[in-house]
Amino acid sequence: MAVESGTKLAAAIDAGESEAVAETITLKIRAADHGLNAQEILSAPEHARLADMHLGARPAFVTARTMLRAALGEYMGLTASAVPLLQEGAGRVFIEGFADDEPPFYSVSHTGGAEDGIAAVSVAETCPIGLDIQQVDSSVNWQRIAQRRFPAEEWTLMSAMPEAEGRMLFFTLWAIKESFVKMEDGNLMAYLRTVELDLSGGSMKLKSPTPGGRTEATIFFHFIPEFQLAVALVAGGKATVELDSNIRTSSRRADPLSHRAEA
Repeated sequence: MAVESGTKLAAAIDAGESEAVAETITLKIRAADHGLNAQEILSAPEHARLADMHLGARPAFVTARTMLRAALGEYMGLTASAVPLLQEGAGRVFIEGFADDEPPFYSVSHTGGAEDGIAAVSVAETCPIGLDIQQVDSSVNWQRIAQRRFPAEEWTLMSAMPEAEGRMLFFTLWAIKESFVKMEDGNLMAYLRTVELDLSGGSMKLKSPTPGGRTEATIFFHFIPEFQLAVALVAGGKATVELDSNIRTSSRRADPLSHRAEA
């Protein structure tokens, strides 16, 4: 099973093994479904939001939201359509009746337009998480952004690299920092500047506290070259990450939207 059950975790704690427990978190990545084939499980407010979206933004939104509903439904013992997801405007998605520090913890990210949309979802039981996916974009003036927004040491390192390697490191760090933003519900600009990462070892570690005061975290990063996709997940506790990536472009329908704004 992708996420260890509460029974297993409780047994480990009762046995005095809590420090050794590391939750296994599945990070699922899928291509956006251009046919919007699972849209029927969305709520009425989600359908209304979907109807107001630009055509190119709809596939990734539907795919990410239905993936999240399916994952939370499996955890909570509910059908995907019954998961009480709420969203205030364009802000954070939350589960009605659940506190921020109460499991399940979850994070969602999607990127790209109608041609290459990709969505990612993770759900955890024991600690808060944040994930972010970024498609490496050759049109982005990454040097300008990094010089202005990143810590001086990180900018110095990137600027000394060949252009392609510097760009890759930029998007790597951006995805990781934005994952921390999502985990702590923070402001992106503050995290770009103040979250510093130790790049000297075999795995990335926090070099300084996050704006939320966190000094330790599990940091996972992966690059999918065929899609130029930078993938990052951070967890507030001990965790291992299993990547479940199956990015295949779906078939299309001429007009896949089945509910309009009046829904």
